[in-house]
Amino acid sequence: MKEKRNSLLIDHNHNHNHNYDYDDDSNGNGNGNNGDGDDMKLPHIEIHEMGLAVEIVLITGLDFKSLFYQTIRILHEEGFDILNASFYVSQNTVFHTIHSQKGEFASATVGASSRISERLNNFINEAITNNNNYNH
Repeated sequence: MKEKRNSLLIDHNHNHNHNYDYDDDSNGNGNGNNGDGDDMKLPHIEIHEMGLAVEIVLITGLDFKSLFYQTIRILHEEGFDILNASFYVSQNTVFHTIHSQKGEFASATVGASSRISERLNNFINEAITNNNNYNH
């Protein structure tokens, strides 16, 4: 399990690499991390831009199902075609990998990963705020 996660987190010398860590629950009940003693906060997002291709790795808890769908929606809105999307579930952690490529109608190619990461960041912060408000 840790080997699989570590292999997903390795930067393979891509042109751009953005890592984002969020802690959606700090009370230690398993929602804020993967429950195996690691200190990785969830959800964890990596965006790798390689020419026309963008790879997104999402590592989430079971309670962040909408993040996958939101990521697909954002990629489509930015003009990307989804080439492949896969996931793997281990205990309370879900590993998503999305491979996409700039489509014919993609917005300006420069800074695509920055726009995508900003939009995902806004969505996650809003979801975490709403989740915390609902739980308190």
